[in-house]
Amino acid sequence: MRRILVVVVVVLLGLGCSSTTDESTSGTDPVSSPAASRPFEFEQWNEVFVDASRSTEAGTQTPGYPERTLETAIYVPAGTAPRPLIVFSHGLGGHPDKFTALLSAWARAGYVVAAPAFPTTNDRVPGVSQNFTVAFGQPGDVSFVLDEVLRLNDEPTSRLHDRVDVERIGAGGLSLGGGTTYAAAFSDCCRDERIKAVEILAGARFQLAGDMTIDGHVPLLIVHGDKDPALRYDLAVEAYDLAEPPVWFVTLLGAAHAPAFEDDVTPHDAMVEQLTTDFWDATIGGDTAAFATLERHGAVDGLSTLQSK
Repeated sequence: MRRILVVVVVVLLGLGCSSTTDESTSGTDPVSSPAASRPFEFEQWNEVFVDASRSTEAGTQTPGYPERTLETAIYVPAGTAPRPLIVFSHGLGGHPDKFTALLSAWARAGYVVAAPAFPTTNDRVPGVSQNFTVAFGQPGDVSFVLDEVLRLNDEPTSRLHDRVDVERIGAGGLSLGGGTTYAAAFSDCCRDERIKAVEILAGARFQLAGDMTIDGHVPLLIVHGDKDPALRYDLAVEAYDLAEPPVWFVTLLGAAHAPAFEDDVTPHDAMVEQLTTDFWDATIGGDTAAFATLERHGAVDGLSTLQSK
């Protein structure tokens, strides 16, 4: 397995230098200059959000429920300044616990992360369905989790109080979670205008919610392995071809479906962490120079190629 971070309540990573340096000591704004205080220490905990307005479908071994319960992994960098927020969606039979390395890399880079376990598609649900239609509610889950995180951001007694920059929000997802993210960002019925940047990792444009046009209203990064046995590589090629600019497409050479993004050890691990962070830096991080860094980190001899428009 890839390096796994075992978290009880709080994770503190020093990584050889003090990350308590923030605006008060660095003299720079870590949003407009994201690397100024890296690496950040960070906290990680879970919040349970319950949406009483929507129901949960019955599974093969579980009953339906009149509400939707979303246990959500929260990662928050140290410091007092509000940070950009990323909402991350796992795939079918996945779970936020499978992405601790990637989500921790984003937190060390200075991003708040909220990663829900979807009630019908996470790997803790008995007899989880292999039919993606059970995920019709997930674009709404992304918006609901965003609502709840921003609600806690406004509550003086919350651990999330004033930790989120509400104008800088990104969304990303793997596989079915990528389809969920496509729908939350680009579908006619469920587009969440608060999302300002999108990352699709080995995902596809599932018909989860209404018609969808990748219309370029927010920047998009697509990352896909060319040996993906679960979601064909040509689905990512098609999405890139149809997408209006700005969009970046990174092909992971020889990569399968999920290992390069989950906590497995693969040759692509470090570059995936770096290039996905570059994209957040260039978009919700406010460092447009990071687009050039993304172009460099996204094209590595023997590992990846990059196209953009």
